[in-house]
Amino acid sequence: MASIAGGGLATALTLGSVTVSATSGSVTGSTTVNVQSAVLSSITVRPVNKKIAPLTSQQFQAIGTYTDGSTHNVTAQVSWTSSNTAVATIARRGRAKALTPGSTTITATLGSISGSSTLHVSNATIVSVTVTPSGRTIAQGTRLTFTATGHFSDHTTQVITSDCTWTSDNHAVATVGAGGTAKAIAAGTANISATFTGVSGTAPLNVSTATLSSISVTPASAVLAPTTSANCVATGTYSDGTTQVITNIVTWTSSAPNVASVSNAGTVTAQSPGNATIAAQLGPLSANCAIVVDGSTLTSIQVSPQTASIPQQTALAFVATGTFADGNTQDLTTSVLWTTSPASVATISNQPGTTGEATGLEPGTATIKALFGGQLGTATLTVTSAAATSLRVSPAATNLEQGGFTRFTALAEFSDGTTMDVTSSVTWTSSDASVAVVTPKGVATSTRSGMTTVTATMNDLSGTAVLAVY
Repeated sequence: MASIAGGGLATALTLGSVTVSATSGSVTGSTTVNVQSAVLSSITVRPVNKKIAPLTSQQFQAIGTYTDGSTHNVTAQVSWTSSNTAVATIARRGRAKALTPGSTTITATLGSISGSSTLHVSNATIVSVTVTPSGRTIAQGTRLTFTATGHFSDHTTQVITSDCTWTSDNHAVATVGAGGTAKAIAAGTANISATFTGVSGTAPLNVSTATLSSISVTPASAVLAPTTSANCVATGTYSDGTTQVITNIVTWTSSAPNVASVSNAGTVTAQSPGNATIAAQLGPLSANCAIVVDGSTLTSIQVSPQTASIPQQTALAFVATGTFADGNTQDLTTSVLWTTSPASVATISNQPGTTGEATGLEPGTATIKALFGGQLGTATLTVTSAAATSLRVSPAATNLEQGGFTRFTALAEFSDGTTMDVTSSVTWTSSDASVAVVTPKGVATSTRSGMTTVTATMNDLSGTAVLAVY
């Protein structure tokens, strides 16, 4: 059920009860320790109060908060329902399809716990479709994913990539799949089109005559502990001097899958102590990554920052670093079990891509915990009652060449005088998506010449920046 170290630190192993005893000479004391699994306490459905146009779709997520303060993505585990299926239906994995104008409540249920959000369907009609990127050149055999943005009669924009029908006007040059991912076949130009309810947008795709001359894999080597993982990236260098990430088109193999396995996406998972060579191959060319799976005992986990303070409703990412008996260290952020105590002050995520990100809920002090391999690392997070008083976007104005990209940062000023980077917490929009589109991380990609206003919104606050594309 549990093990206990010489210093009295008990580590839970399996569910159940165990008696822990301490003896000094002829005197013995004991207590019962119950090992229980964390229980789901609430479900949050995201996004909240979303408004979309008829015949478009919206992906919802169900985020479960547990009694140990951790949060997990339970989108695939919950049962999804729509209160008004005439307005919108919702599929098993949380993708809603808007049908007619009106409102419906989207609910996610797991056991006796439910969470909900309201989806509004407008009466807007499609005006135009923009396909990005435009005019990109890629090598034969590689892929490029396009995005379709719909411009509607109520002056709103939506990403409608999954709602469009995708076509290529030259299959000998490039083909395109349902999700907007094009595959380069041979040198030439193909126009990639996205059509939504009879309205289309098009972007040219150029396929060069360049051939693959070499492949490199990063990292070139890595030391992992059993059950941890690392992501390998394959980059191709072509005969015209250009480079392109080809991680998803190479064939990944491991020389010793029992030591380290590798997925089709290049994710390496350590299995048992030993050495393995991870290879990325495309045609006759290949490159390797040397993996050492270290069976040395994990001696400690350090969580950083050790102490931190954030306003409520903002987030902060923590990092867990493991130190092993042989002196090696490893970033264990994506491998540890993150929890908080008390969960009412802050929650922490174990979701892919956001692992170790704590969100402050209410004023107080919480202990951030990272558990792995019988070791526990902790940090202290103070959540203040400070409220955001203003929001600004940096840079306030910038110029960008057509086809390029730039990154914006959202900075919030709070009532306690502090300033915090809230780039990942705000909602990003572009006033003219035909000029530039902005990702949830504040990265703007230009599509044609013109000007657009980039806006960051958080609660009732907003900040703007001007982007000129030439």
